[in-house]
Amino acid sequence: MKTALRVLGSSLLLSLPAYAQQASYTLYFADNPPFTLAENGKEKGVAIDIVGKLFERAKLGYKFQSLPLARSMEDAKSKPLTCVFPVQRAQRNEAEYAWVSPIFVANSGLFVNKDSTVALTTLSDAKKLKIGALRGSGDAEYLKGFGFSVEEANTQDQNVKKLLGKQIDAWATDVLSAKYFVEQVDAYKGQAPRAVYTFRKSLGSLACNTKMPKADIAKLQKTVDDMIKDGSLQKLAAGS
Repeated sequence: MKTALRVLGSSLLLSLPAYAQQASYTLYFADNPPFTLAENGKEKGVAIDIVGKLFERAKLGYKFQSLPLARSMEDAKSKPLTCVFPVQRAQRNEAEYAWVSPIFVANSGLFVNKDSTVALTTLSDAKKLKIGALRGSGDAEYLKGFGFSVEEANTQDQNVKKLLGKQIDAWATDVLSAKYFVEQVDAYKGQAPRAVYTFRKSLGSLACNTKMPKADIAKLQKTVDDMIKDGSLQKLAAGS
């Protein structure tokens, strides 16, 4: 009887998908609509959909976990089997993670109150402004690296409130995030911030612990490339 049970157990184990037998990856994300959002215990958003589909197609186990961006970036450096997304890949952080990219492309700009008189011809013209940005984001680090006055907040909602309350002069974020907050939050309707300057295009990427198995990184990167080729990544990024 014991022998039969052992055989049955072995058969069930062998019948499971290969990725179900592997350790799951912990995928950190910050609350950053419309890309990532934890609401009523459920993860949602454009980047959530893309990364979930990416790991499923690559047949790798995963679980999502919501953490502030700066904390999740640090954890992904030190903890095995961890990744964080979406991260804006840049030269300053290239060596700190193993990368899978791009999971989408974002355009970042400076937004001001609709009645603001700010007009920018070049990015350097914004050096006189107090700029709000998401803490730990690529936009914040990019602007600080060029000597701009950046006031960081833990959420984009805080940045919008600061902008409308005139605590900051401009808000640095990507176009999709700015549009989301204007359209989704009733209190901001009729007060849509105005884009005054688009200052960079960035790649939204998956940043993983550098000790992540190279075979898994290669499998994920090939899957991203395939999703771009067959158009499924673009459809997910568009919310369709």
